[in-house]
Amino acid sequence: MKKRLLLGAIGLLVAGSMYGRSEATERYTDYIDATYGERVDVDVSQDWKLTGYKATFKLERQPLRGTYSARTYGDGTIHDDVMPTYWVKEAETTLHDRLVTANVLSRTETVRANVPVDVVRMRDVNRRQPTSVFELNPETFLGVSVMLHEAWNDTNAQKQRVLDVIRLLEDDVTSIHFSFDGTPNEDDDFTERYLNVSRTSQSGDPSFDSLQTIDDLNRHDRLYGFDETTFITEYRFDGTKYED
Repeated sequence: MKKRLLLGAIGLLVAGSMYGRSEATERYTDYIDATYGERVDVDVSQDWKLTGYKATFKLERQPLRGTYSARTYGDGTIHDDVMPTYWVKEAETTLHDRLVTANVLSRTETVRANVPVDVVRMRDVNRRQPTSVFELNPETFLGVSVMLHEAWNDTNAQKQRVLDVIRLLEDDVTSIHFSFDGTPNEDDDFTERYLNVSRTSQSGDPSFDSLQTIDDLNRHDRLYGFDETTFITEYRFDGTKYED
């Protein structure tokens, strides 16, 4: 008798779950259609974090073509990552192309962008002629990371490359995080070196305006990185640790 009751309870739970998933699938499908104009297949699964269902889906039309996800929040609203993903990718591609075209970055080197929340929420996308985030919000500045596939060697050519990147990006970004990594596909954090430059000088990092020449960089003479004993270690350009 107990076994039958247990099996019956499990059956009801499974049926309820299947019904809930079916209802969630229909709701997500309608939401995506209404928001992005595409009737797509939606993969719905249990969202243990929000005790509901989450969805994965693909959009096929340009410029939003790609794979995205969505969640239902406690108030019943659905939130997706379509526009945050799109605007970040658009910013990264735009800046990467700018640097590659100017011959200061190779195509294999990367640019990562941190796009402000008020930008990523925008849905104003021209499907025929995609609009750049820099055209829609010219007053909003982004934080970017430029990952250079070279070890820091304290050369003038390397320093000039840093200055060239700053000049090409400073009008559109609020900060640049340079990463110098001679073996980018390996786990070698102890050998990587980093340099931060900001629109305004802060926490010991130089400002864009303060770095105009190689001599300016040499006066700064400070990188940072990691080692086995401390979380962050400051270094001089010659590789020795910086002592206050």
